Amino acid sequence: MDFMLVHKMRTPLDGWRIFSRADITLVLFLIVPNMLTSQVKAPKMSESFRLEYGQKILENTTRILARSKDTTYADYWNLALANCLLSADEEIVKELLLKSKAKNSRKFQSLIDDSARYYGGIDKLPFHEMLGKKFLDLLETKVIPDQAVKGMDKPDSDNPTKPINIGLVEMMKTLYAKDQKYRSLPDFLENLSLIEKQRKLDDANGVALQRIFMKYGYPGVTFVGVKYAPYASIIMTHTNEMELFKTLFPYALKAYHNNDLSENIFILLVDRYHWRMDGKQIFGTQVGVPFYEENQIKKLKNKYLLQ
Repeated sequence: MDFMLVHKMRTPLDGWRIFSRADITLVLFLIVPNMLTSQVKAPKMSESFRLEYGQKILENTTRILARSKDTTYADYWNLALANCLLSADEEIVKELLLKSKAKNSRKFQSLIDDSARYYGGIDKLPFHEMLGKKFLDLLETKVIPDQAVKGMDKPDSDNPTKPINIGLVEMMKTLYAKDQKYRSLPDFLENLSLIEKQRKLDDANGVALQRIFMKYGYPGVTFVGVKYAPYASIIMTHTNEMELFKTLFPYALKAYHNNDLSENIFILLVDRYHWRMDGKQIFGTQVGVPFYEENQIKKLKNKYLLQ
């Protein structure tokens, strides 16, 4: 899929997965891997876009880190990727990758696996293009686990922000299960029958989600807890009706302003919204999609109060 085709083929078919704060820290280059279980293959990047994209990843990750108390495995991954795309020193890229692996080796490996599927093989990854065998050796290198990750994967019941509406949690879990029923299958985008079945589920999910929004507003942290707050955003992006997306988007914006939806999730939603609207993005969460001009980006950030 070349660059020009990517932003013309605006489709809600690719899928998102759910992650904690550590996971959703702008893992950008796989159309946000592990946020999007997309089967779309990596687009080709021109050298100028590669540099622009690397700079955007660096800017956004740095901005997130300025507001965060810790650096997660995803942050280190993004910094490594940005430096790789910007052709920085190899040792810097290697060190950042090793730090990502030390933070959470299991999820680091998940990123590697998703990346290999997305790019069509380990040898196609930007890291391999830069480091070659050194990258493969790095994958085999044993690291001392970072003690900061202990307790990171506690069940939702241990989370200080507990859901207060169990019935709504169950509704969102049901909708999300339908959202992923066919979308998560390996051959989803190559199977027209599966696409049609998923499209029907997405239509029904959109109707159900609108009813939930009308009754509760956006089902965010206050209603369903941190773990399930992103579910509605994921389902929103897969609606087949752009008008419905437009109708639901202000609810998500309000939730973000009320701290009911994390900034990490909201900026993904903003980029997906503008991608489907007119094929452009603000933050760089959609691979191969061109950016707005800088003056327009500033206006949109001010509009959404995203600084």
